[in-house]
Amino acid sequence: MLGLVVLGCLLLTSLTGCVRIHAALAVSSDDLVSGELVIAALPVNKDDNGPSLTVPPELAEKVRTEPYTADGYVGQRVTLTGLRFADIALLSDSISSAKQYRLSFRRSGELVTLAGSIDLTRVPKERADVQVKIAFPGRVSRTNGDNTDGTISWEPKPAAVTEFNATVQYSNAAGISWTQWVAMVGGGAIGVAVLVVLLALFTHRRNLKLERAQARRPAF
Repeated sequence: MLGLVVLGCLLLTSLTGCVRIHAALAVSSDDLVSGELVIAALPVNKDDNGPSLTVPPELAEKVRTEPYTADGYVGQRVTLTGLRFADIALLSDSISSAKQYRLSFRRSGELVTLAGSIDLTRVPKERADVQVKIAFPGRVSRTNGDNTDGTISWEPKPAAVTEFNATVQYSNAAGISWTQWVAMVGGGAIGVAVLVVLLALFTHRRNLKLERAQARRPAF
């Protein structure tokens, strides 16, 4: 299964000015993506409300947008709940046709690979606040990002191209599903920081349970 996420929703139209792009996403074991995007820019005049986003009608129940204002930035906060890889590709294509931002997920059995890039070569230095965080329910065996208990983060720099890659081993362990867990802690209303912290805690606890279960299993 291959889902191509063109992060054109990070808005080529703002790439020559001051931009803020915060992405906190979580990929579940059943290939659903939830999380939050903040897409904003410094206004050029008092009537500038920042980037304007369009959500496809077929995704209206899974994608919610609201105005974002903080630290002088204006734009949109986008909350995603239970999107398939194909849904994210549809959302991204509807927002922008730019190809400077690419992210793809590929799954083969229990092995999931992530690859992509973000091109900020047109953004002047010191004029971008860009953070990307993606959480997985499995063990991260390889990545060029910073991995903390299954949550991988990158901080792309302006005036450069940043590559993303990761390989994750999923588990068949039984237990509460990722979507049930999200619903219990607040669903799409979770903020970026809280979402990432809780995902890291959930993944860490799940890994500990697996290790303890394997330790108790009798040897043959």
